Amino acid sequence: MIKLQITAFIAVFFMTASMMILPVPTETKQLQMQREYVAKQMQQKEQLADLEVKRIADAYARMSDAERLRGDAEVLY
Repeated sequence: MIKLQITAFIAVFFMTASMMILPVPTETKQLQMQREYVAKQMQQKEQLADLEVKRIADAYARMSDAERLRGDAEVLY
């Protein structure tokens, strides 16, 4: 029981110390960080979409003419 109390005390101590040492971001800084995060997420989604398009284009380029015609006919009908 004492070990748990000591462990909890140490955890609270370090948490309090880290909160005192680390600067708290201002609201504008938090908004900027959020915008940067959202922009990065959008950029990653765009990159994944570009890779998917390239993958499909490569697969289409490897197809023979007969496979292309058959595939195009399947898409049209």
